[in-house]
Amino acid sequence: MNLEIKKLTPELTNDYIDYFENVAFTDNHEWAGCFCTFYHWTDELEAERKVHAESDGTCFMKGQAVKFIQNGTLQGYLAYENGSVVGWCNVNDKANFSGRSKEKRPELWEDANTTDKVKAIVCYTIAPDMRRKGIATQLLKRICEDAVTEGYDYIEAYPGKDTNNIHRNYHGPMPLYEKFGFTLHKELEGEAVVRKYL
Repeated sequence: MNLEIKKLTPELTNDYIDYFENVAFTDNHEWAGCFCTFYHWTDELEAERKVHAESDGTCFMKGQAVKFIQNGTLQGYLAYENGSVVGWCNVNDKANFSGRSKEKRPELWEDANTTDKVKAIVCYTIAPDMRRKGIATQLLKRICEDAVTEGYDYIEAYPGKDTNNIHRNYHGPMPLYEKFGFTLHKELEGEAVVRKYL
């Protein structure tokens, strides 16, 4: 497989949108239209989305995704095979995820007073016909390499517990993280917190 991993930049916005509109959720229509914005969502944006929901809520979400990419809020990596996007991982500085803020998820911030620089992984989306071919592994390998270069102290991820549902495993499965030396930091209801210290 001729796989190329690219960091998301404004120049790749069209590739990103095309992937989420036409590839990512062809087998999971319930989640189609999210554009991987969930963990950047605020109460204000949710109120605005509800206003647009009856007319064209998906268009609103798409527009927000474009804004997030253009202003650097939405970050991560796209996986390409032969020029087409086949996978995505949403990864960012932990403090940049509004949906996992200290106010919304205090249980994730028990050591918030440290000065550690933390990279957080919140979502993988792999094209349905490309799953189980090592794409998530290649994405995580690149994330680990770049996190070292970028001066992060550790990487944090949130694999679901006791689930074999491929759609519910969007945080990445525990064996994937174990393969890269992540260890269990704490257990929460429905998910674990794993860390790889760099």
